[in-house]
Amino acid sequence: PRRGMPPPRPRRVVEPGSRLFVGNLSYEIDTDQLRKFFEKWGPVNDCFLPQDRTTGKPRGFGFVTFRDAADAKLAVAQADGTELDGRQLRVNVAEDTRGPPPPTQPTQRASKWGTKAEDDEDDERERRYEADEDAAKPDFGLSGALAKDENTGNVYKGHVLKWTEPDDARKPVDRWRIYEYKNGEQVKILHIHRQSAFLIGRIKDIADILTMHPSCSGQHAVLQFRLKVLKDDLDEVRVVLPYVMDLESTNGTFLNGERLAPARYVELREKDMLKFGSSSREYVLIRAPA
Repeated sequence: PRRGMPPPRPRRVVEPGSRLFVGNLSYEIDTDQLRKFFEKWGPVNDCFLPQDRTTGKPRGFGFVTFRDAADAKLAVAQADGTELDGRQLRVNVAEDTRGPPPPTQPTQRASKWGTKAEDDEDDERERRYEADEDAAKPDFGLSGALAKDENTGNVYKGHVLKWTEPDDARKPVDRWRIYEYKNGEQVKILHIHRQSAFLIGRIKDIADILTMHPSCSGQHAVLQFRLKVLKDDLDEVRVVLPYVMDLESTNGTFLNGERLAPARYVELREKDMLKFGSSSREYVLIRAPA
C-alpha cells in the first residue's frame, strides 16, 4: 500500500452476477448478521459494510458476494423488499451482466467495474446513442478551466456558477465511477475520472450530472477532485481524492444518510453513497481496479 494511506481492501475474483448491493440496511446490522441472513440462499464468500468514519457503525448499505451467481440471482428475487431488523431491503446485482443494451434502452449498460474494455465500450456507445434530454445522461461538458467574467465572476455558458475550483483541483489518476441506482436497480454508470470537477443539478445547460427531481436545486452540489499531500517522517505522498460540496441547496445533499453542511468540502471514500434532495436515486462511488 502507498505510504500514509490505509491498505486497500483485497479484491477477490468473483463470478459475474454473484455480487449484490444491499440498500436500506439498519445501522445496527453487522457483517455476521448480514451473512447469516443471506446464507439461506447459498454459501457467501464475503460481506462488506462501509463504516462511518466517526462512529465506526455501518452506513446503511453493504455488499454481499455469493460463491455462485445462481444463488445470488435467487437472493435478489426473494430478498428484495423483505425486512431485516425492521427495514425493507433493496437488493440487486451490483454488476450488470446482461451484455450490451439494445438501442432503445441506452441506460442498461454492461459493467466490467472500470476495466479498459469498459472504457472502450462506453466510448463507442456514447458515440452511437442519441441523448434523451430527460434521461439525465451526463455530457461531461464542464472543462475544469472555468471562464471568468469581470462583472459577474465565475460564468459558464451564461450561468454564474456557485463555486470556483480550488487551487489544488486536479484530474484524478484513478478511474473513479459512480453507479447510479433508482429504486434499488442500477440504471447508469457515470465516469468521473475524465475531468477535475462535476456539477450536479437541474440546469441542463451546465450540469454534468443532471438531477431532474423537483426537490433538487439548479446548482445542487459539486463533485471535486483535489490534491491531498500525506506526510510522515520519511516521505511525502501526493494523491488526488474525490470531495463533495453542497452548494447551499434548498433540500440538502446526503452522504450515507446524513445531511451535509453546505459550502464545505467533505472527502469521499470508495463505496460512499450520495443522495440529493428528496430524490430516491442513490449514487455509489467506486474506484475501478488499475
